[in-house]
Amino acid sequence: WKNWVIRGIFTWLMIGCFGLIIYGGPLALMITVFLVQVKCFAEIINIGYAVYKMDNLPWFRSLSWYFLVASNYFFYGESLVEQFGVLINNVDFLPFLVRYHRLISFSMYIIGFVWFVLSLVKKYYLRQFSLFAWTHVALLVVVTQSYLIIQNMFQGLIWLIM
Repeated sequence: WKNWVIRGIFTWLMIGCFGLIIYGGPLALMITVFLVQVKCFAEIINIGYAVYKMDNLPWFRSLSWYFLVASNYFFYGESLVEQFGVLINNVDFLPFLVRYHRLISFSMYIIGFVWFVLSLVKKYYLRQFSLFAWTHVALLVVVTQSYLIIQNMFQGLIWLIM
């Protein structure tokens, strides 16, 4: 019976936390989705890193996190401007980021790609390209899903809850 009591308590605790997050509105839900996205990405990258940990490959984790930041900037940049445009235009440097969003996104990706090429080690090419592909597949799976969840949320909160 002790197990059932613990499960019952945590059931109501999780339902209450979910209700609080929904009560917090779209911003609280966006932050929650973003935190889940970062945690999922970290788990997937750790799986790839565990396979090649003994090779001591340079910059793998840093590059993976950099590409997560770059892809989040690309995906969320334009869509958040549509939702929070009034707030963004009140801050001095943010209109520059909005106006040149695609150029900055492209530049960030090219910088990451050049960083990857500069980090290549001669005897580990296959492993490094495998991890580079692993990072991009993880980004495709995790970032695309969270972006679509947030877009769905902006279409109506009821569709997200259901």
